[in-house]
Amino acid sequence: MIAGSWARPGAPARDRRRHRRGRQVLVALLAGVAAAVLTPAVGQGQEAGRTPQYQGSMGWVTVGDQQAYRLALRPELTAGPWAAALDLELLLDANGGVKATGWQFGTGAAAANSLLRKVYYVRYGKPDGPAFVRLGALDDVSLGYGLIVSGYRNTLEYPGVKKTGLQFALRRLGGSALAVEGLVGNVQDLEHGGGLMALRFSRPILGGVEVGLTGAVDLNQYAGLLDSDGDGYPDVNDAFPTRKDQSLDNDGDGVPDDRDSDDDNDGGIDIDPGSGLSTTAVDALLDLQQRYGADALPLDATVERVIPFNRDRVGHDRFGMVGLDASLPLLKQRAGLDLRLYGQMAVLLDDSDRMSAAEAAKQGVVPGNRRAHGWGAAAPGLALKAGPLRSQLELRHFGGDFRAAYFDNLYEVDRVRINEATGQAQSKDATLTRDQAVSGVFGQAGADLLGLVEATGSYQYLGGAERPEQQLTGSARLTERLASQVPHLTQARAYYQKANIGTRLDRDGTPGSHDGFFEPSEDTFYGYLVGCRMSGGVSLVWDHRYVYARGSDQRLERHRLMTIETVFDF
Repeated sequence: MIAGSWARPGAPARDRRRHRRGRQVLVALLAGVAAAVLTPAVGQGQEAGRTPQYQGSMGWVTVGDQQAYRLALRPELTAGPWAAALDLELLLDANGGVKATGWQFGTGAAAANSLLRKVYYVRYGKPDGPAFVRLGALDDVSLGYGLIVSGYRNTLEYPGVKKTGLQFALRRLGGSALAVEGLVGNVQDLEHGGGLMALRFSRPILGGVEVGLTGAVDLNQYAGLLDSDGDGYPDVNDAFPTRKDQSLDNDGDGVPDDRDSDDDNDGGIDIDPGSGLSTTAVDALLDLQQRYGADALPLDATVERVIPFNRDRVGHDRFGMVGLDASLPLLKQRAGLDLRLYGQMAVLLDDSDRMSAAEAAKQGVVPGNRRAHGWGAAAPGLALKAGPLRSQLELRHFGGDFRAAYFDNLYEVDRVRINEATGQAQSKDATLTRDQAVSGVFGQAGADLLGLVEATGSYQYLGGAERPEQQLTGSARLTERLASQVPHLTQARAYYQKANIGTRLDRDGTPGSHDGFFEPSEDTFYGYLVGCRMSGGVSLVWDHRYVYARGSDQRLERHRLMTIETVFDF
């Protein structure tokens, strides 16, 4: 959080250049999308183009904190190694009006964003093939052995919030043994000078040892905050999220602050510096009050105002990590068996974003942020692949503020959280405050159980700090084989994650308290999806996802991201 960067000489010109670069990148990506969909695939071993498939749906979805009715058509097109799924939708509000979401073409950036929202994904190749590229929805991306990027997804708030990511992998770069893979979390973030980017290079060396170098950076953690009208105030802070000329309503009376003479609703006319009145007007009001008395003309020179976060008032808050890993095969891969010994390490790369309490209040950010520092090592580790079983076990040693799998499946929610009581923003790196050495164990396992259920789980325990750091994840999915044996069932899956167990306040926000092992916290995320066939190509799909955040009273509030849709396949 580099305060005041917007006011430095030359900053507006740099902003314009940055926005132009962002639009150029978006246009280039759109050109790639068009090429992927329209260019026929040719070459040896490629599949012939299959008949396009179409899927339509209608039902209720969560958009922000509101429910909207969604009508969508998703054609799926394939041609050799190319595949594309478009996502054409209309969102209707509670009054039956069509929302402008995804249909804004007033500027080049708005048009590019609207077009990108029409693409669920465009893909070339397969993730484990020699070349793979995917543009659009990213559901589960890990790099290396997961110390930096593990299970990242940009679809947590889909379809209410659509993000267009980029994932790629080249196994033999330039015909050499060098492999490269990486991701961009959301290309729309480039318009705000930010975005998560990660890159990994790897290659085998003497003795069969494979070494890898991974780097990941979020150029601006604030870039992901949804701001529908582009006025700088995130929707969660914006009393009028679709009106760029209106933003704040301090007392919640429905009158914008710039038109409200009593912003704190205490009965007195505001005359403080934040009222917007000129010195002449204030002097005139004071003269009138002296003449007629305070009871006849109450004035308020000490207005209680919340100064919420505004992205245009702050600089970029960058955060990154870089790491090395190495692995040695203990058993040569044969008949689906592969056992590797590995080790990995990484360090934090944070910007200097400390500021005084007064400056933090002025900028609308949570005070107390500092430059995070630390390192992490996971060694030795064992990774096993044995038929349907995948498992990983490693010893972990962390120093300073280091946190493993910083860029995980909750990252798009965690990268910045807004305090509902104050409107202040807190980036994820500002929560890295342990500054202690910890050690422990991490293990995860996944298996296809008899072709009926696919299940995965992981657990971390790190001791040495005042309270141990624990993390638990789990997921299960019925395979098509089992789902087909249950009448009318088409799909079913469930998942759960909780990080930083025992280090958060309890759900009531009691000062000095700690959450229980399975008690919900800000780091809890779970959900389920169930699909039922109604008749023919018609099915009903329930998709519920749950996240948590503190309310204005510090009590934990559960937020449900719900989609209930009727899906048509034709």
